[in-house]
Amino acid sequence: MTTATKPAASAVDPAPVVVVGAGLAGLAAAAALVEAGFAVTLLEARRRAGGRAASFEDPLSGGLVDACQHVAMGCCTNFLDLCARAGLSDALRCDRTLWFIGPDGDRAACTPSRWLPAPLHLAPLLLGMGHFTLVEKVRLAAGMLRLARQRGRDADSNRTALDWLRSIGQPERVISLFWQPVLESALGESIDLVSVAAARKVAVDGFLAHPRAADLQVPLVPLGELFGARLVAWLAGRGVRVLTGRTVTGIDRDPGGRVTAVRAADATFPCAAVIVALPWRAAARLLPDVVPAADERLVGSPITAVHLWFDRDVIDLPHAVLVGRVSQWAFRGDSPGHCQVVISASRDLLGGDRDALLDRVVAEIRDVFPAARAARLLASRIVTDPTAVLSVRPGVEAVRPAPRTAVPGLFLAGDWTATGWPSTMEGAVRSGRGAAEALAAAGGRPLRALVDDLPRGWLVRLVAG
Repeated sequence: MTTATKPAASAVDPAPVVVVGAGLAGLAAAAALVEAGFAVTLLEARRRAGGRAASFEDPLSGGLVDACQHVAMGCCTNFLDLCARAGLSDALRCDRTLWFIGPDGDRAACTPSRWLPAPLHLAPLLLGMGHFTLVEKVRLAAGMLRLARQRGRDADSNRTALDWLRSIGQPERVISLFWQPVLESALGESIDLVSVAAARKVAVDGFLAHPRAADLQVPLVPLGELFGARLVAWLAGRGVRVLTGRTVTGIDRDPGGRVTAVRAADATFPCAAVIVALPWRAAARLLPDVVPAADERLVGSPITAVHLWFDRDVIDLPHAVLVGRVSQWAFRGDSPGHCQVVISASRDLLGGDRDALLDRVVAEIRDVFPAARAARLLASRIVTDPTAVLSVRPGVEAVRPAPRTAVPGLFLAGDWTATGWPSTMEGAVRSGRGAAEALAAAGGRPLRALVDDLPRGWLVRLVAG
């Protein structure tokens, strides 16, 4: 499948920039470049753009369903800015209230304050967690503030988040019923593997920094439509040439080492520069002399989505964090009777027994949502991406590459590159925009594509720097 448009009339360079990979990182890079006046060709191996933000056909309604529910947060300023620029903001729902369902089935509606300054805005959220005692809430708040103060070498140590939390005396119930579900869902990796620096990123940017930081931004349409159709159409309307079904097999360089063209099967695309926005394994195969090989420091972490179709709607909340269970997050689907359970860091889940996993998830849904108890399960589907996100373990930042490489005219993007963020939609957009900035700067055309984080008040700066 191929979608092509004429290059933008305002483009300055006679040879275009080629972006390899039309995932969110590549789409963000193309958007930043075309808005700066570059001619851009975007090549994607799959039939549809969107990368890992894929969708499949609903077996009952025939509509599209996301393979795995993606959620942004209010702190994801670059992702939200891209959506606003492309006219996609109407497809996002903002949930200010976080719903937690405790081990006993008690529901807690946790909403940050709109009028208290950060980080005091979190007080209503923490106090709303009815599954914790007052002492545990105080210990949790103290642990979050102490984590915020871990900077520089303290945060970059080889200790894992779990080890550090235990070393400061966080209660085991607080670890298992707050830190584990929150950190694992935000970072996509087990709490006993992630670094202290990554955990601090979640605590500060995702909760403490701003009253809107923890707002959930939930897509209202399948990501295949949001990115693969609407964002691509917006890019095409601005002159980006988008070609799908084009697997890149090589990048040509001149005798001086500068890139000159991209090869895809029997086609060659001359170019002034290239941004390779592929997952790290694919990038390493294409550029073995540039991209670091995957080793124990650069590995993936799996995420599993369990899709359930009942004969009626069973989830009466927009979302829920299910603490103390195998199921971590539950989301109400868009089609009748559909819901989705997301489990991060799902390696060796129940020994890999998919039937046992389905039975456990269905039982947990019926346990916490009364409407599901009498409902009949009509269909199910388990989707696991074994390398869904980069595992943000201690030491990983040392091997995440910068966007500018040693090869003239060659740049890297992807949520696995050095963005300062974990592998999220925000990290992907930041990587694409950062690569666009690096490319423009190398050509003497300074570009500011990255937008600022949410502003931090004086009290947050005092606590977290």
